[in-house]
Amino acid sequence: MEQRDHWESIYRSSPDRFGTSPSRVGKVALDAFTDHDVKTVLELGCGQGRDTLQFLEAGMQVIGLDYSPTCLDQLRERTSTSDLDHLIHLRECDLREGIPLPDDSVDGCFSHMFFTMHLREEELSRIFGEVLRVLRPGAMNIYSVRNVNDPHFREGTHVEEDMWEMNGFVVHYFSSEKVERLASGYEIVGLEEFEEGPLPKRLYKVVLRKPL
Repeated sequence: MEQRDHWESIYRSSPDRFGTSPSRVGKVALDAFTDHDVKTVLELGCGQGRDTLQFLEAGMQVIGLDYSPTCLDQLRERTSTSDLDHLIHLRECDLREGIPLPDDSVDGCFSHMFFTMHLREEELSRIFGEVLRVLRPGAMNIYSVRNVNDPHFREGTHVEEDMWEMNGFVVHYFSSEKVERLASGYEIVGLEEFEEGPLPKRLYKVVLRKPL
């Protein structure tokens, strides 16, 4: 099964697959964006909106991109009955085909676990370049990814590069060297390892900034 179809099936069967509370890195991003007076957030792989809602509640406009129409419909429904719906702009998008926004048009970019999807490094490099293009000078790209210290690294079926499949999910594991390679054109503000969820998973929190 293609990963897109797999995610569609997961979202259909579980409207709150990852819960409704913000992720740890989502809370960090909210604090950073608030401190820097961010008005417009681009969220890659917004999913069902566990992190999206906190940005909206803080009064930030969110442009949420995901390739799953099911999760986007679920997120639209979640915000449609609130006074937040005017702040959110959702679009079905395969980010390998580019980001449908003008240059220098957003104040910050956030993604939790999006880059750890089934994306080859050359595809990731293009997406990071697209994010750099649409960020305003001085804006931050804050993201999290599974890393090579994770207990599941090299478990399951090897797909390609540093990607392994378990239970239908393909996971791309990052080394610190890969983080640095993909930060081409950015300033690296922070790189921190943390643990989350069962096992526990091991992730990197990465903060990049577009130079002024």
